[in-house]
Amino acid sequence: MAVIVLLSPKCAPGVSTASAVLAYAWPCPVLLADCDPGGGDLAAGWLGQWLVDGHLTTDRGVLSYATATRHTRAGAADALEPHLQVVPVAPRARLLRGLDGQAQRTALDAASWQRLAHAVRERGATDHSDVLIDAGRFGGWTPRPLLNVADLTLLAVRPLARHVLAAAPALAELGRCVEPDRLGIAALATTTAGTRDIRKALGHRVNLELPDDPRTARVFSDGVNAGEPFTLRSSLVRAATTAGTRLHHALNLRPPPPPLRQPDPATTERAQSAIGGGQS
Repeated sequence: MAVIVLLSPKCAPGVSTASAVLAYAWPCPVLLADCDPGGGDLAAGWLGQWLVDGHLTTDRGVLSYATATRHTRAGAADALEPHLQVVPVAPRARLLRGLDGQAQRTALDAASWQRLAHAVRERGATDHSDVLIDAGRFGGWTPRPLLNVADLTLLAVRPLARHVLAAAPALAELGRCVEPDRLGIAALATTTAGTRDIRKALGHRVNLELPDDPRTARVFSDGVNAGEPFTLRSSLVRAATTAGTRLHHALNLRPPPPPLRQPDPATTERAQSAIGGGQS
């Protein structure tokens, strides 16, 4: 099944909000993985009320997975399963909760991200579920193994000059590690004209468009109304439903990315240096 990674350059275009509404509206079972190395916002934002009420727990997620598998080399779907949680307002979604902040980032080295990348891809294949990965802001700390397993990597952009200017160098850098046909743009809080301007300015195709709908966006960013949309007829939910269905069908007809190699202990130190996993 399809693996989609969403990233932002800078300027906070709304990657976590987009990831949440897509997971809510996705047409089939989906794993929502909060893999922002700088700290995840999905649980505390969209699902904050469910954390407060105890329906979700803070001790299961990316960190618990990395800790539990630290003595293994291979990443397997069955090792990932105990660290997933049901999303109360989206029964078809399973959440891999993110890190609590940058202080936890050092607990995950290159091999940890490699195992996680293997695990999410294997789970998608064995459980016939798609995977949505919120990878946060693109930069030196971005876990490259997640990009390697993605069928599609989307860089989020709003139709504003500062967003477009920030996206241009990020797209160029992503183009050096992601195949052209697996790299695209997510136009967020946009209009038809805004999307056209983004496409023209960046010279790249737009694979996802989500409209500017502040009232509904607050549900998925700040957990308003306990994370449940006020109406399924909102423009944001309708657009996410259409986009999710289209991406699901399009990506599941494509061949998967090539298999990842298992981590080589002799080169782990060099890999850590490449993504910053060995720094504090």
